[in-house]
Amino acid sequence: MQLTILGSGAATKPILKRSGSAYLLKIKDDLILLDAGPGTLRQFLKAKKDYFKLTHILISHTHADHLSELMPILQSIFVRTLELVGDKREKPLIIIGPPGFKRVYQNLRKAMMPEKESYQVQVFEMGNSKKDFKNWRLESTIVRHVKFWDSVAFKISTKDRVFVYSGDTGFCPEIIDFCRGADVLLLEATMPISIAFPKDHLNPQFVSEIAHLSGAKLIILTHLYDLDTPADIRKEISKKFKGKITIARDLEKIAL
Repeated sequence: MQLTILGSGAATKPILKRSGSAYLLKIKDDLILLDAGPGTLRQFLKAKKDYFKLTHILISHTHADHLSELMPILQSIFVRTLELVGDKREKPLIIIGPPGFKRVYQNLRKAMMPEKESYQVQVFEMGNSKKDFKNWRLESTIVRHVKFWDSVAFKISTKDRVFVYSGDTGFCPEIIDFCRGADVLLLEATMPISIAFPKDHLNPQFVSEIAHLSGAKLIILTHLYDLDTPADIRKEISKKFKGKITIARDLEKIAL
């Protein structure tokens, strides 16, 4: 597995050095996008990665900072198959979101891209479920975030690695249990140390507890407002977690 951090920022407070939530995972011939926040297409270009080669798009929940670039990506892929460019897609594009996602997707298509592709697009919903692909298994669990809709965390397993992406979540039994046994955790750390008990997001204290209980070797912190210094974050997390701590940076490439 190789992970590229396309966007490590959070909502409501744009930061120039952090684009919206988006992470690119390469597993053999599959190119998997985890969330599609604002600016993702430009980040593909900056990272010198080709969005046209995406095989899977996984959406953790439908807040704008995780979803807003989905339709521009789909439209850009579609336009490249037209006569002007003439690129060919051989693999289907698989899009997976939380419960209720199909309705959101259909409404977005109707409003923003009613054109029909020449290639196959498959849309699925996943709650507490699993799905097998050729070289990896995808599992999901519903986590506690906001009351308006479901938010899911994703687990991607290969023969030798288990990787978990939290999406947006509060500190809850579901995310704690889901992370157990993972090698690598990509965890949101939205809230600062000074907010001791955030409801809908994680702070470094909660990240430390989850990572410690999981047994993971590496944690990557993301969805950041940069309200604490990196040194303070590492100090707080290291109180319980003794593995490697990485604070995500846009366009960073990490071998997992």
